[in-house]
Amino acid sequence: MRSNPSLDDLAAIPDPFDDAAASWPQRPPPAVGAPGNAARSTRSMRHQLRYAAAAAAILYEIAWVVFVERRADLAALPASRIALGLLIPWVALAVALRAAVQRGAIGLGASTNYLRTCLLLSPCFFAIATWLVAPHAPAGSTALFWNRTAVCASVTAILTAVPLGLGVLAFRRAFVAASTWRTALLGVACGALAASTMSIVCQDGRALHVLLGHGTMMVIGGIVGALFGRHIARA
Repeated sequence: MRSNPSLDDLAAIPDPFDDAAASWPQRPPPAVGAPGNAARSTRSMRHQLRYAAAAAAILYEIAWVVFVERRADLAALPASRIALGLLIPWVALAVALRAAVQRGAIGLGASTNYLRTCLLLSPCFFAIATWLVAPHAPAGSTALFWNRTAVCASVTAILTAVPLGLGVLAFRRAFVAASTWRTALLGVACGALAASTMSIVCQDGRALHVLLGHGTMMVIGGIVGALFGRHIARA
């Protein structure tokens, strides 16, 4: 430090109120392509992609009912029966989907124990509620029962595959932790969505047929979803 500072050095300091201060170098405003803005833009695009995938999955199910097939006695069914056929799988769907996409306290998703619980709870709720609500009339011929169930299981698989494919693409590299469990829950949710569609497509509403022909895809969808989790959905 100088022992005898000169007051003449103060002249080198510019006057902040001088018009010339406007010409000082200033920090430029953040560019549109700055990292923070880019991250927000990418996050917004991901959300839009997921909403679009969900809308496309629902439209696919509706299109199947409108253009491919629907049960012949749909107009004669009581509104309460149609509502129950849709509500039960949609509740199972909501349980699985919420757990799959939940961010958690620090943004890493829900705990593994919670995911496991929801993965078990969703199909169990569907099975128990269906068994309690659906009729238990005799199935008739065993061969005819299994033939109808196999046909319905095949249709349910088609109705599950497209939403699951859309979901996996929408959540590609999206899960930092527990990706296998979360994509398994996505698969269960897609199977539940297909089961709700089958309540309008299939005329056989007996409990055992609904559980095996419609609900089995919730389990299979969960297994297929889990296979995608580690390789596609893991961030």
